[in-house]
Amino acid sequence: MPPHLTCPRHGRAPALLLALALALPASWSLAQTPSQDDLRALRYYRSQNDTVSYEAELRRLRVQFPDWTPPADPLAAIAGAADPSVEIDEIYRLIASGAFDAADARIGETRLNHPGWTPPKDMTELLELSRAQAAFDLALASADLGRAVQVSAERPVLLSCERINNPWRLAEAQRAAGATDEAFRLMQGIVRTCGDADHVTATLEKADAFATPGQMAQLFTETRRRFPARATAWDGLETRLAAGHGQSPPAQRGASTRSVPKTASAPVRTNPAPAATAATSAPSSSGAAPLSRSATRNPAQCLAGTSPGATSGQALTRAWCAYDLQRPLEALELFRRAEATGSGGQKRDARFGQALAMLKLGMADSAARVAAATDLTRQQRLDVELWILDQRGVQAYQQGKYERAVAFLDAYAELAGFERRDLAILRAYALMNMGKRQEAHAAFQSLHDALATEETRHGLRASAR
Repeated sequence: MPPHLTCPRHGRAPALLLALALALPASWSLAQTPSQDDLRALRYYRSQNDTVSYEAELRRLRVQFPDWTPPADPLAAIAGAADPSVEIDEIYRLIASGAFDAADARIGETRLNHPGWTPPKDMTELLELSRAQAAFDLALASADLGRAVQVSAERPVLLSCERINNPWRLAEAQRAAGATDEAFRLMQGIVRTCGDADHVTATLEKADAFATPGQMAQLFTETRRRFPARATAWDGLETRLAAGHGQSPPAQRGASTRSVPKTASAPVRTNPAPAATAATSAPSSSGAAPLSRSATRNPAQCLAGTSPGATSGQALTRAWCAYDLQRPLEALELFRRAEATGSGGQKRDARFGQALAMLKLGMADSAARVAAATDLTRQQRLDVELWILDQRGVQAYQQGKYERAVAFLDAYAELAGFERRDLAILRAYALMNMGKRQEAHAAFQSLHDALATEETRHGLRASAR
């Protein structure tokens, strides 16, 4: 703490305050009222809930400014004070550059200089996640596998499908350390949950470097179950990988593939949703993956590097940066500005971004109206419609409208071509709440057979009563 904010020991405070009062010219003390700088220490002590220091500082100010009436709440916003927009941009730049301690310090200074301001949730989450990512990177660079595992366990989002390079790198480190079983389980988690088929393809290729033929067969079985429409591509990939080991590909699986139930493991939604770890399924209310666009690299740095008054293409870029920073309200306004200044495909993409931002805000009806009035690409329309069905299904369940929930979730599975695991579990509970226990039990059993978890065990117990 700076010296001018340090309060003397409270037993000596009266004598020091009296000396200060005698030393000040009477005409000066009577003519002045505290400036915002004079009130800084008072606000600081109040923000720290340091009552003793706060009262001592208040007594000092009353001696120095005898005609001054203290504010009821010194932390109340200063009338006419501007929001700390410059400071906020600087904080995001510090985070993006890896200066995490400096960002922490700047947050503290901003709170002190702008009473009533608190750092937004997305800022604190980004700071902590960026700090964890840096620790994870350092652990891997130092070949400290134990530390890397510890950091990722403390911050499971580091191993999300959204950060696919992290689980790949951790698996490679595990493999190098001889922990091939752990590496395989990590790769298996990616195959079971991540929704980007290109990421799954790359994962299969990486796993092939160390997995046994039996383990690779497990991965391909899971992959075919999750992406049945790409069966030919999976056959070609398996043949190519097997040939690389001088082996013949396994026998064709046409009949067995067709017999797999549609309760496949869920793809994690990589952009509009909070990420789930690569070894778990996604939360049920976050939305479908917008496969028609890629996430922005370093969105905080991107936002800091684009002008707030940007138009046309740069406005669209800035909008996606805000969207990827989990700032949907800001993104929505930027997408609208991009639509107004852009042309052709930019207008369409800006309308698509508006729909996604609305969905992130839980505005499914508004998003549906935007989609209906826009000539979206086929993939963009699929992304929006799937997320709308997701939200409406979850909302209907939460409202106790179980038949509607089942109808929306069935429509989701039909449109997507598979049944996402998290929504399949929700659908099974909806059936149970409708009194269809036998059907619900069968649904839980199918999910349990595909991947046994505490969720499926609980569902089986509940539906068997």
